[in-house]
Amino acid sequence: MSNGYGFGDGEIKEESSWRYPLGIFMATLVLCAIFLYYYVGPSVEEIRGDVPSPAITEEAITVEIAGHHFAPAANFTVYPRARRGGSRTEISLYAMWPTMNGYSPAHRKEFIGNDPQSRRIDILISKRSSTFDEAQRFEVLYLPQTVDQRGIRTPYQLTKFSFKEQRTSVPTNGYANTELFVGVDDDEAMLALFCFMERSDIPSPECWRTYGYSDDVEVTYRFKRPYLPEWRAIDSEVREFVAGLDQEILESQ
Repeated sequence: MSNGYGFGDGEIKEESSWRYPLGIFMATLVLCAIFLYYYVGPSVEEIRGDVPSPAITEEAITVEIAGHHFAPAANFTVYPRARRGGSRTEISLYAMWPTMNGYSPAHRKEFIGNDPQSRRIDILISKRSSTFDEAQRFEVLYLPQTVDQRGIRTPYQLTKFSFKEQRTSVPTNGYANTELFVGVDDDEAMLALFCFMERSDIPSPECWRTYGYSDDVEVTYRFKRPYLPEWRAIDSEVREFVAGLDQEILESQ
């Protein structure tokens, strides 16, 4: 039995009255989903775990960098991707000075903000990028770019070096707006500590040091410039903290 009405040899099929409204509804639904995902959905960086996001769990993870296995608690890690563990070229960590504790909701503002008085210390453990140690970098790279190679003594057992000013007619030396503080750490090794200048156009100046952890691994740590007088204690605690994450060292004790 036919559901259509015949005209001669042809036949006209009945069209469903809801087919076109349904198509419009589905198209609108897809467009709305795309719109919502674009504005409120996770970005590619978030899916990859490349957006800083604090964790409260203290569960240990294991990351292998250039043959070293480090096992920080998850609440010390900055990026979610690090919490997957495995082999990596670097891992970003942070800790609260002076307790060297990991993230907690009580200190959320200091961990995620950029206040000039923040007590957060940022620590990057990475594959070594240069065979030069700090003393060699100082002699070859830094010292020739300073204004006065004798430096100026400071009250906190460091010698300060200023760099030549950057001018529009002269290529930058890479050290513009920074000062270099040189001293000796607790292991009697040279310490080269860079600090951004304290100026109105640098709202939250930091200091940082990069030291060789091993032949294949280096560590860079950063802290806010107001804590420069505490550099020796900060340096000692950071190096002890990193060594305490090294599973090989822990297993040998």
